[in-house]
Amino acid sequence: MPVTESQAWREAAVTVPKDDVMLLTLELHHPAFLEAGVPTAIRIVLDTAPRLTFRLEAEAPLGGGELVDFTGMPFEIDFPRIGQLGVECPIKIDNVGREVATYLPAAVTQNTPMLVIFRGYLMSDPDTVGQGPFRLHLRNIKRKGATLTGNLVVASPGELKFLRRVYDMHAFTALMAASAT
Repeated sequence: MPVTESQAWREAAVTVPKDDVMLLTLELHHPAFLEAGVPTAIRIVLDTAPRLTFRLEAEAPLGGGELVDFTGMPFEIDFPRIGQLGVECPIKIDNVGREVATYLPAAVTQNTPMLVIFRGYLMSDPDTVGQGPFRLHLRNIKRKGATLTGNLVVASPGELKFLRRVYDMHAFTALMAASAT
């Protein structure tokens, strides 16, 4: 699974004009997430809007290539740390409502990790995944009131490809300046 980003995402990450917001999304999958016997996913976006629509990549597990709704819900992902399962990122999802809470009891009782797909979109281009998709597993899930917490770990670390770019003085001239000091 290569780490990908679009040119538009790279430009927006550097400049972030006030009218072109970067929106982060999470899509949660688990075999226990069934609606009328059909697999479903919980989709949330880090925004205050009740619902936003984005197009999934063609390879998405459910609804690939389709426009789907994401529910606005605050979430935080902390910096990675070394935990019991290797590198973990603590996550906290606030204001977990009934649409999420109905699926959790069955998911927590099964010994199957919850798949979380992290994607980034630009508000100006909801049809293109600008950052990701990154596949993670959510473990150690706990719910206290309307807050869900857990730890994210990379789903298939052996499939990640990092550092495919050559960092030389021609492409990154600041490296030479930094190494000279």
